[in-house]
Amino acid sequence: MKLKKLSLLAGAIAVAFSITPLAANAQVNSNAPQRVAQANRPSPPDLKLSKKQENQIIKIRSETRDKIQAVLTDKQRKQIQTDLQAGKNPQQVFASIQFTQQQQNELRNIMVGSQQQMEGVLDAKQKKILNEWRASQQRSQTQKK
Repeated sequence: MKLKKLSLLAGAIAVAFSITPLAANAQVNSNAPQRVAQANRPSPPDLKLSKKQENQIIKIRSETRDKIQAVLTDKQRKQIQTDLQAGKNPQQVFASIQFTQQQQNELRNIMVGSQQQMEGVLDAKQKKILNEWRASQQRSQTQKK
């Protein structure tokens, strides 16, 4: 169970660092390794975000990255940066980092808060579309197991 929690946490952190914004199918950063990592993941639905919503999500993601960076040690930051620049899968990069229990708790809280903030930017119709997409992703994950 502990390994599963770490894997989920690693995935969430990887998303914060390298995947397109939660609901915005907008490309903010054009790093080749990130595009390769994204190619293996299903794209979120097009939620037809307004420019204001896109900007709010970009701001939330930036703040989330800053908060995550503050939790990491210098050694962890350097290792993550090196591995990501080498084109390694972001989820695997973060899964390989040894986080303390305190770091795990802080990172989990940061990610939950970030997700809630981003969802708060969406209107009811967008939330419904996103929730339906998530449910379909969970069903497909369950079928693969």
